[in-house]
Amino acid sequence: MRKIRRLLLALAFIALVIAVVLLLNFTAPNPTGRRYSSEMPVTTGQGNSSNIGLSGERVLAQDLKLPRNVRKDQLQCICNSPSYRVGVGECRVCLAYTQSVATYRRPDFVSANFIAESKNSQDLLYTGREVDQITDYVFAARAMNIPLWVFVRVDTKVDAEFVDVVASTGGGVVPYFTVPGYADPVDQAAQRVALGAAGMLLVTGLWEIANRRQPRTVTVPATNPPAAPRRPKSPNPLGKADAADDFIRRSKDRARGIIDTDDTWSEID
Repeated sequence: MRKIRRLLLALAFIALVIAVVLLLNFTAPNPTGRRYSSEMPVTTGQGNSSNIGLSGERVLAQDLKLPRNVRKDQLQCICNSPSYRVGVGECRVCLAYTQSVATYRRPDFVSANFIAESKNSQDLLYTGREVDQITDYVFAARAMNIPLWVFVRVDTKVDAEFVDVVASTGGGVVPYFTVPGYADPVDQAAQRVALGAAGMLLVTGLWEIANRRQPRTVTVPATNPPAAPRRPKSPNPLGKADAADDFIRRSKDRARGIIDTDDTWSEID
């Protein structure tokens, strides 16, 4: 019973740790480490398209811990050819080249390990401008041997073609920006697991404490008490003296008997 109790205690503790880690939301397989955004950006109906796009970029910059690629010390571009004049205007440096670009494209975020793009929109359809832009980023990511990550709303309708082409770089399309009324299913499951594990920890912990407070009865198998060691017989000087006295007495009695016999024979004569 003790083994079962302690096994339950260990399992409850492990489940609680896993649930807490999931609730902390830092283990997702994307550059932010998060399953969903730390803040809710401006969504449809809350601003114009420019404000909505800028809001998503700011939230993503905070979660990526990277500056937006519009700062003067950034301005990293994908250029049409090596002859493109950099150092002025919108590009400080060309990261890669592809002839599919008219002049240049500038991703939202660039690091040594990935390219990231924010798409805070209702739909990401495989048509028009979006196809050209994402395709150019895919070519650049492949040329640089780094993944491309595209962050969209948790409810954005994304065409499967986008998912496949972005995944070909080793990155992916991430349902990320939260919207009003959104509840992360992993968080909900983790909360239930955490409550159940905490309850099991409490019950098994009290059980363990109660068991330790109970007096334990130890049964000792019955054994015969060891025989007392025999003490060696010590010489008894008094016993030897008694034996000598007895010998003398018997000798005297024998002598008297001889004398009496001689006297008897003398009378007969």
